[in-house]
Amino acid sequence: MFRSVRGLGVAFSVLVALTALSDLVMAGWVWRVHGVLQDYVDGLVGDAEFDRTLAATNLLDLAGTAVYLAAGVVFVMWSWRVRANADLVAWDAHHHARHWTIWGWLPIVSFWIPRRVVADVWDVSAPRHQPPRGHAEINWWWGLFIAYQVVDRITDRMLAAGESVDEFANGGVMLVVVAALSVAAAVLAANVVRRIGAFQSVPGFVTPPDIVSPSSVGLTQVDFPRPPTAPIPPPAHDPRWQRPE
Repeated sequence: MFRSVRGLGVAFSVLVALTALSDLVMAGWVWRVHGVLQDYVDGLVGDAEFDRTLAATNLLDLAGTAVYLAAGVVFVMWSWRVRANADLVAWDAHHHARHWTIWGWLPIVSFWIPRRVVADVWDVSAPRHQPPRGHAEINWWWGLFIAYQVVDRITDRMLAAGESVDEFANGGVMLVVVAALSVAAAVLAANVVRRIGAFQSVPGFVTPPDIVSPSSVGLTQVDFPRPPTAPIPPPAHDPRWQRPE
């Protein structure tokens, strides 16, 4: 049964935007931490100020992680639903079974399976009377998302292993790069979700292609074949149809 994906698409777009915003906030906040750390080393601030800054940093990091995980859960739910809708049109046009919308996020296989699942749904959901579309939008989104994940992990290790103010500053520079990748990936992810949702919201999405009018014509009346009607014999009691004697 076809189910609308509009609500999940909007929810994901909001959550992924909040994720990018949290990364931007953290990229700015890290320089506040850098200033406090420098003052702490120079003896200009005490332990209380330093501890408050670290507590605020941990709170911001926790909030960002929560939003990121929420966006991931909603994206998996959205993927499952758009794949189910696509199966109504062409269940055999996919490289992976539907359950890979969930298991595809396991380590290692998550580098390629989620992208393949979305690309297959894109191909099946695209308007059938238009020329085939490429996967440039999906490829850019996925490439930036993978880059975001890798650089974020490297940055976390740099900040955790830093033993001096200068090393912490290097981690802060990397965190700015992470925020830039996060914003770019979020914009493209929201666009991919919006495009697929629009594809599947077109009237007649699950209608057989032989009775769907071309997009250049628009929505037109479809002439279904009708069975031939048998001639109706005249009533025997009607005097108008009786032969004169």
